Amino acid sequence: MKVNHGIAITALTALLACGTAAAQDDTSVPWGRLSDKEQAVLSDFEREWDALAPERQARLIRGARRWTTMTPRQRTAAQQRFSMWRQLPDDRRQLIRERYELYRDLSPEDQERIRGNFERFRKLDRERQQQLRERYRNMTPEQRRRIREHLIKQGHNRAGRD
Repeated sequence: MKVNHGIAITALTALLACGTAAAQDDTSVPWGRLSDKEQAVLSDFEREWDALAPERQARLIRGARRWTTMTPRQRTAAQQRFSMWRQLPDDRRQLIRERYELYRDLSPEDQERIRGNFERFRKLDRERQQQLRERYRNMTPEQRRRIREHLIKQGHNRAGRD
């Protein structure tokens, strides 16, 4: 199977940019220790591999492993997400990174609650989604804070009942 390195690197970078967790390993991985598939996906990095920080190497290796297990459809979706990511202004990308860090620090239960709420929102028709967005935009910062607190409290109460 021939690998399109430009596409693979683009998608791999997308995976990394969209929140692939950083490694805690402080040791460098020699290029020769990578599998043939990993080397194929990461070939654009071969010349500079030894100069990369160990954390970056580990992220790239995890991304390459993930890329090689994706179906063609999943790869296409990853490429599209990365394309959208690159089109965002820097300040918007920074905000997304910061919010992801906050999300990552939440308990697994709170993360699951957020994913469930997002999935329910996605299933709404576009008109209802837009109404909810407008309603939120028109709230004062105080109203937004109260609603967030209410939803957090509601989530903890619901979790206690299950």
